[in-house]
Amino acid sequence: MNFIVDANTVPPPAGLVVKNYLEDGLHRFLNRKRPTLDVNAVVIHETVTTSHAVTVDVLKARGLGVHLIIDHDGVVYQHADLLRDEMWHATLFNGLSVGIETVNPYDPKFLPKHDSPWTDVIDAPWAAGATGGRGYVVPTLAQSIAVTSTVNFLTSALANPVAIPQHWPGFSGTHRLALGRVPADMKENPGIHAHMYFGHADGAWLVLFAWLTMEAGLSYENAYAKAKELATGAHSAGVDLESYFQANPYLET
Repeated sequence: MNFIVDANTVPPPAGLVVKNYLEDGLHRFLNRKRPTLDVNAVVIHETVTTSHAVTVDVLKARGLGVHLIIDHDGVVYQHADLLRDEMWHATLFNGLSVGIETVNPYDPKFLPKHDSPWTDVIDAPWAAGATGGRGYVVPTLAQSIAVTSTVNFLTSALANPVAIPQHWPGFSGTHRLALGRVPADMKENPGIHAHMYFGHADGAWLVLFAWLTMEAGLSYENAYAKAKELATGAHSAGVDLESYFQANPYLET
């Protein structure tokens, strides 16, 4: 199926499987209509759940909402109009942002006991503050690719009149991409955000993966391996990507 943008259907990028709320049985979140149709940010979350269905139930129970939920197999479920609907997922950014929830248990103690699609756990001091431990469950390759493909769509002309710049606030004026809070994110800041930048726990690894593919030009498989390598043992100050900027001074931050 297609994305829904301003009540119009828009084809997704090649290879991206999308199911939207016009399909029977797929819930549409209705937090409220946007007070302005100026949409200039995307916020990437992780759910601390293990399925799309449970994620929907949790959001409904909490009175929250999100535009997109990406399951472990990379299928994208759209639950709100990307332009018209304001979802409650990122506090002060709600009115200007598209929210993406990535289904991921996050903490190893929440992994399914049998047949888990999540197979990689890394040592992650940057994630310890939220979970009480050090381990971080890495999103699957399929959903990491789907997140990046969706971000590529949202930051392209294909998503007009959604107008999100391919800007990475996690750099904060350096070539070190944050794995923690970003002071500039305490105010409106267009671009591609992790929920973690606002003082939460999630989304930063996926932003790193997206940057390595969208800006540094790594293949999905190489970006997946490199993002795991860089994030292993790192702290909230983030990962140093200086070598990529030295190799290509035209890279975007």
